[in-house]
Amino acid sequence: MGSADMSIPTLSEATLREYASADSLQRGTEYYRHGAVTALTQRGMTLEAEVEGSEPEPYRVRVTFDANGVSEATCTCPYDWGGWCKHIVAALLAALKEPASIDERPPLEQVLSGLDRETLQDLVLYLVQQNPHLADTVEGCIAVRRAATTIVDGAGAERPARPAPIDPEPIRRQVRSIFRGMGRYGYDYYHLDGVLAETRRLLEQAEAFVKADAGENALVILEAITEPYVDNVEMFDDSDGHVGDFIYELGRTWTEALLSADLSASERRTWGATLRSWQSELSDYGMDEGLDSAIVAAEQGWDDPQLQLILQGEITDLDEPAGTWDEDDEGYAEDEGDDGYPSLLDSTEELTRARLDVLERRGRYQECLNLARAMGQGMRYATMLVRLDRAEEAVQYSLTHLTRASDSLAVAMALREHGDLDGALRVAEHGLTLQEPRAGLGVWLRDLAAEMGRNDLALQGARVAFDEGPSLSAYQRMQELAGEQWPEVREQLLARLRRIRSYYPQGEVDIFLHEGLFDDAIAAVDQGATHTIVERVVDAVLTSRPEWAIAACRKQAEPIMDEGRAQYYAAAAGWLRKAATAYRAAGREDEWRAYRADLMQRHARKYKLMPLLKALPA
Repeated sequence: MGSADMSIPTLSEATLREYASADSLQRGTEYYRHGAVTALTQRGMTLEAEVEGSEPEPYRVRVTFDANGVSEATCTCPYDWGGWCKHIVAALLAALKEPASIDERPPLEQVLSGLDRETLQDLVLYLVQQNPHLADTVEGCIAVRRAATTIVDGAGAERPARPAPIDPEPIRRQVRSIFRGMGRYGYDYYHLDGVLAETRRLLEQAEAFVKADAGENALVILEAITEPYVDNVEMFDDSDGHVGDFIYELGRTWTEALLSADLSASERRTWGATLRSWQSELSDYGMDEGLDSAIVAAEQGWDDPQLQLILQGEITDLDEPAGTWDEDDEGYAEDEGDDGYPSLLDSTEELTRARLDVLERRGRYQECLNLARAMGQGMRYATMLVRLDRAEEAVQYSLTHLTRASDSLAVAMALREHGDLDGALRVAEHGLTLQEPRAGLGVWLRDLAAEMGRNDLALQGARVAFDEGPSLSAYQRMQELAGEQWPEVREQLLARLRRIRSYYPQGEVDIFLHEGLFDDAIAAVDQGATHTIVERVVDAVLTSRPEWAIAACRKQAEPIMDEGRAQYYAAAAGWLRKAATAYRAAGREDEWRAYRADLMQRHARKYKLMPLLKALPA
């Protein structure tokens, strides 16, 4: 796909099945077949596409590749139900099936690299002249970049500087410019999604300042973003929850920014009052709790007496009796009111995680360890033990305290990075006995154990991964590991697949077809399956099981025609073409011709359908 110097990793339909839901895959396939993909452009390792949808303007798809395949895929549509949307599927299908339609261009970095300063300045001014609202964006970007400069230390190595204070006014103007187009159209999904996308990019800049331990600059950006959302909340139709999700993201960044900023008690109280006011207004429109952790972070900061004792290692468990610490300590308060600070018991898990992130970034590892232990953050406690070269303690703690497979995986990965491979295997093996989805842990253990020659553990992990997420790749990996045991293991796996009842039997069908077990594949989709999975089975058995294929094709095509769903007539015709092939394979050509004639008579008034029926094999 593309020329040698602009090639991107080869796409496959298996990739689409891996990352898209059954519904997205089906609808994306229909979009592609109906020509909804109107533009495909490749710039280096990035593919961009325009896909027509329900809005007047086409949706924009952007897919970025790396050496391993697709690293990121985004779309401007409001889809947020897991996996790739139908527009991404349609765009990648177009790239896969029609590579010649891709307009290959050099990356913008390469185009701009040879331009001098004057030319670049003229270019920016021209773009602003054509799109005046860009002026606010340019000024906001400049303000952020000036605050995020780097310096060179005495050794000549580049390192992040303490960012300079950011000028808030350009950021505010930039956000006002983003919201300016809302007006009376604020309820419209298309405009709302555009506002969310642009403000989310600003949020990413705030997050960058947080990671640079420059919370003060992050607060400037966050205030500029949050205020107009609160002011315009009554204009949003948030039935899909997108604004509520964004407010939660804002709250999470607010929490960490407040803990990263050097604020006085008075400044923290001011921020706390402001956040409480905003949360009250948002709650009136169903956006509850998004800023709760940020409010406690502002009001509590790092000054809570219990917190200070925890960081010093003097309290190891908040459930300890009150006498564990001195209640006469200056500023101590069991509940909010004595000193104005809320109790540490009010802390949310999100707030604790934010504290741990700040401490870890600042290299305060022992304090991070103490806080994780006291607040019951088992995974963070164990991984911090590893960082402090206390790997065996981390292993023992994980074996007795962790309750989630995902936490075991995180600790095992930390141990492996630390060089303790045996400890990593012990923690991962124990994690397989814990609750929660374990497929990721199983795959990780499978591969590490195989590298270390521990085939028993590799098979154990592989089996867990297969049981929770059957796929052809997991099946074939089991075959590699089982060796001489494969015939017995194979029968066990196939027996399990035959017991599964799923509306999306993608893995089962892939494996059954791979093994040539057509009757099992038919049974899997007869229990209920999406159109795309049924189609794969039909294509595989058109000539070997023509009777079933005929019935399956008619079952898919006839409701579309009978119900007059014109937008899907082309799909119905595709099913009928497959049926024609199956009729011929069964030696029932006369029946096909009679069936085709009957369809043309029954649907004679459907002018969009008739040309498609006439084009079918006679």
